[in-house]
Amino acid sequence: MDFIGSVNRLLRINGVIRGDEDVLTTFSDTQHSSDIQIAQIAIQDELSEIVSERLIPYEKTSSTVALVTSTRTYALASDFVRFFGDRPSFYDSTDNVRIYEYLGGENLLKDQIYTYATDTGAPSWWYWDDTTSKKIAFFNVPSSTYNGRSLSYDYEKDVSVTNSTDTLPFHNTIEANAFIQAAARRFAFMITNQPQGLLSEDATYQNAKARLYNLLRPTNPSKYYGHSYG
Repeated sequence: MDFIGSVNRLLRINGVIRGDEDVLTTFSDTQHSSDIQIAQIAIQDELSEIVSERLIPYEKTSSTVALVTSTRTYALASDFVRFFGDRPSFYDSTDNVRIYEYLGGENLLKDQIYTYATDTGAPSWWYWDDTTSKKIAFFNVPSSTYNGRSLSYDYEKDVSVTNSTDTLPFHNTIEANAFIQAAARRFAFMITNQPQGLLSEDATYQNAKARLYNLLRPTNPSKYYGHSYG
């Protein structure tokens, strides 16, 4: 389902588009201008909500960084949100090793190894380089032996929707429909100026989210509790 299709479904659920009224073909439609803008925000906000809960398998992908002699810091992919998994790492396929995060980060590293920013050799750890963009750094700083070597990493990408033709990050229509049901309830709160914090107490919203989460599960949840005795 694309972004404009999801807006159309949301507006029908809330009665903004009725009966045989034509669906939107562009976000510049003047008849429902205000509702269209709020619907877009509701969908984007709801998407941010479930991404923050790490439930969308659609967002996992991978990329690489290419090491350069005496270069300490490297930019991550432009659509990087966060690393995938509980132990973020970079994989060096040449040496068949993984490079894990330095616990304590740069703040601890600079107190433990005063020359961390200039020591060269085999990259053994990575840490965050706190700048205005998503960048990491390696210790040791790569020596000439590692120049051009490619390190791969898994991450969760930005699945935001902006343009009318952008695709919602779901594997099938049934998942997208459940998502729009929740976003439609958020839209209803927004146009009636109700605090969105109250969505957590709204039965319709919670039912829609529960339905979506069950659909997103890769396996069937257990329907039994406690021990089973033969």
